[in-house]
Amino acid sequence: MVTSEAWDIAGMRDRSPSSIQRPSMSSEGRPFVDPPWEAPLDVERVLAGIAPDAKISGMFFVSLVAGAKTRNMVLPSARDRYVPFNFYPVADFARLLVEAAQRFFAGRRSLRHALRSLGRSAPDAFLSSTLGKVTLGSTEGVHAAVGAMANAYELNLRPSRVSTLDSGPDWVTVRLDKVGYFLDSHHVGTFEGILRFAQVQGSVRIAVRGSASADMLLAWGPGQ
Repeated sequence: MVTSEAWDIAGMRDRSPSSIQRPSMSSEGRPFVDPPWEAPLDVERVLAGIAPDAKISGMFFVSLVAGAKTRNMVLPSARDRYVPFNFYPVADFARLLVEAAQRFFAGRRSLRHALRSLGRSAPDAFLSSTLGKVTLGSTEGVHAAVGAMANAYELNLRPSRVSTLDSGPDWVTVRLDKVGYFLDSHHVGTFEGILRFAQVQGSVRIAVRGSASADMLLAWGPGQ
């Protein structure tokens, strides 16, 4: 079922940006930096830190399992079946992400880069749903697409809080809270995927505020 909130953001158009100068720091004074792609990643620590009540839509499990099937692979922790609009533990999804990253990109990409690549496909998984087609699929322009994806987080990842903070002609800042897994790799990839969906070449930099919170700077065009 498409909620009234989803209908409210359907048909979004690119909004007028409120600021001109692209920021180098977050509103709290933290510098936006490139994600730590070469840093070690302690998977078990990430999994242990995920809130027990955190849930995510089954559509994202379905997408990972389908990706494994097309590669003739099996993800060890996958269930026999997922219902797209049922909600499942985020800890289960995070473990499945790691299994997919290790198998889909074995010997070709580091774990952080592999999680990033999987994140880039998240907008496609959302667009495969009716809700995604009505909301993200109906947007025009980069700013509207980013706003729709922020709304998608709150609809599909509970109890996350994601919103756009500010924007200029060629940039947007996004605040993520209660996103407790692979924030500086997988979720960076998700917003890189949104830039690709909007048909612009750009970059995503991050200002981490905690293990489950960060601000992101999405930029495109000259000087990105």
